[in-house]
Amino acid sequence: PKKLDSNVGKAISRARGEKKMTQKDLATKINEKPTVINDYEASRAIPNQQILAKLERALGVKLRGKNIGEPLGPKKK
Repeated sequence: PKKLDSNVGKAISRARGEKKMTQKDLATKINEKPTVINDYEASRAIPNQQILAKLERALGVKLRGKNIGEPLGPKKK
């Protein structure tokens, strides 16, 4: 199975740091275990689209597709 790209892990930890959240805070916010956040940041996780979507919403950054780590803009029509 494909592991998470290291850019995604870096983007998660950077965005989390900017929001002054711990891994535990972020995990609580998206109803996941802190170990899940840790695995994603360390790029050990196998990407789960639902978790990535929750992380994107919680952190306000893109974690999928192009422009990983950029702010989530308004939805395009």
